Amino acid sequence: MYAPFISLIIPSFNEANRIGLMMDGLAEFAAAWKGPFEIILVDDGSTDGTAILIEKHPIAQSLKSYLTVISQSNTGKGGALKKGIEVAQGDYVLTLDADMATRPIELLKWIKLRNQFYEKEILIGSRELKTSHVHDLGYRKVVGNMFNWIIRSLVGLNLQDTQCGFKLYPRPIAQQLFSSLHTMGWAHDVEILKKANQLGCAIVEMPITWNAIEGSKINVLKDSWNMFWEVVKIRGMKTH
Repeated sequence: MYAPFISLIIPSFNEANRIGLMMDGLAEFAAAWKGPFEIILVDDGSTDGTAILIEKHPIAQSLKSYLTVISQSNTGKGGALKKGIEVAQGDYVLTLDADMATRPIELLKWIKLRNQFYEKEILIGSRELKTSHVHDLGYRKVVGNMFNWIIRSLVGLNLQDTQCGFKLYPRPIAQQLFSSLHTMGWAHDVEILKKANQLGCAIVEMPITWNAIEGSKINVLKDSWNMFWEVVKIRGMKTH
């Protein structure tokens, strides 16, 4: 099976209570992946000792030769991804959430579906595809659907799900897109995908298994409002 050099980029903020989930997902991936890989965890200003707990975890110790932990002041999820992608060395970059709502082993399913990846193609996990398996909290699904409708209306991205954190980029494309990122918060995906669209990249929505995990960092009311205004700014932003 085709297995390129993959950089896993994981932004983390106050994940002390969910490090076990993260490590289990990484161990599962490491056991199954047949190619080279690296794991870059960016601790985005955690106040609960996330970075230290990660480094001390037995699974992290067993993956020490593959694992880099970067600590920085809090910037937001977009800023954490920007930092991780900046130092990535792989042929491809896989971004994913620290709670392992979608586990990295899903990438093996994508390879079976696609056979191989392409130079200017970005694959994004979509919870809206009929072939995806999604276990979500009802109110979050309603808010997510509203947000996706706003994005399609304001920004013109004809995608069903821009906000799933599970995305695969060719590394040169990822570094080009993230190097000039302005939106450091939750709506960074919208800016990145808008830029990718303007660069002529193919953006392909892919099926995933996604499970809502307790302890989400998103405040549905507050963050939805902030994300809306971020999208309004992105709409008028010159992205090239």
